[in-house]
Amino acid sequence: MRATGAGFLLGIGFILGVTGSAFAQATDQQTTVLHLSQTAERSVLRDVLRIELRVDETGTDPLAIQSVINRRMAAALDRAHQVQGVRVETGAYGVGEERPQSGPSRWRGTQSVIMTSKAADAALKLAGVLQSDGLLMSSIGYEVSPETLRGAEEDLTAEGLAALDRRAGSVADRMHLALLRYRDLRVGNAETGGRSAPRFAAMAAMAAPVAEPGEATIRVTIEAELLLAAPRP
Repeated sequence: MRATGAGFLLGIGFILGVTGSAFAQATDQQTTVLHLSQTAERSVLRDVLRIELRVDETGTDPLAIQSVINRRMAAALDRAHQVQGVRVETGAYGVGEERPQSGPSRWRGTQSVIMTSKAADAALKLAGVLQSDGLLMSSIGYEVSPETLRGAEEDLTAEGLAALDRRAGSVADRMHLALLRYRDLRVGNAETGGRSAPRFAAMAAMAAPVAEPGEATIRVTIEAELLLAAPRP
């Protein structure tokens, strides 16, 4: 009995399928998956000063409170805009009623102004002037600028990849295996451990505040999956 053309092709396809599946299984059994994570890091000087001050008012009339806040914040912004090299923006603005367990209820309103600058001396002097005008310090601290972060990212990525490759080769040698290829690679973005921003309570009018930048650590983390196999004879 003769096999038809379709039956013959089906038979070949079945054989190839079984052979390919067996080959894939054999290949998987002969390889070892190595999972690695490598972090490259560098310490840099924080180069941007961030200062947040606020106008804080309390009273029995919410409309009067808002009027005072608006007037004082307008004056603060006018002063701040006269200083070169200082970026100024307003923050949260809110007015709410407070009802203590003892005593009459009252209203409290607050609005913040945020200043950032690489010219730390000018920003600190401005902060002192605004404190003298009655604004209260909310926070002050240095952080790493986006330009510095991006500048370190490329170098740290190259360092991390080179270290990862050396480590993979070392692991393969100790296991008496050969490195075949990378199966998966994930490169993270440069990041820091967070800004340095000490918090302050209300401060009386005084000389300009002082601040030291300190250093921040920038990190890039790389994760990889690599395939290892017995070396060819």
